Amino acid sequence: MRYDEFERLLSKLNISVIPKDKKRIRGYDVDTYRTMAKQTEKIDFDCCDGNSFCRYIHVNGVGCCADCVDTLGHWKREDGTLDDDSARMMAEYCDLHDGFCRDGTGCILPRELRSPVCLYHICSDAKMTEEEKDLLHKIKCGIDGSYRDPGE
Repeated sequence: MRYDEFERLLSKLNISVIPKDKKRIRGYDVDTYRTMAKQTEKIDFDCCDGNSFCRYIHVNGVGCCADCVDTLGHWKREDGTLDDDSARMMAEYCDLHDGFCRDGTGCILPRELRSPVCLYHICSDAKMTEEEKDLLHKIKCGIDGSYRDPGE
């Protein structure tokens, strides 16, 4: 998607673009958050059941990515703002009908650009180390451990 189209989508979703140095994601600056988010690439979320990219699809008919376009990959939950740097990078991955989710593939957004909700939504932690569980807890609960997602 072109950036101007992405800006219109953000406006429609009531998401404001702010300077990167002003944005905080669960209390973290953008670069710190991205570093943590990138580390989740190594985690085995035990999502795949061998027939699909998402085990959860068989529970309710859709995966956790179902409302991706309506919430802009759940970034809408993060105080209604997105930093300008992330917005520019995310635009190329977004589709007006599907957001960042693609059939048979799941999310195409690089992990460092995904929202906290997308990073900590798991079906099973059976294959995770304690360090991985701790990282996901930090992403979910924020810098001081007190964040509570109003959508949960």
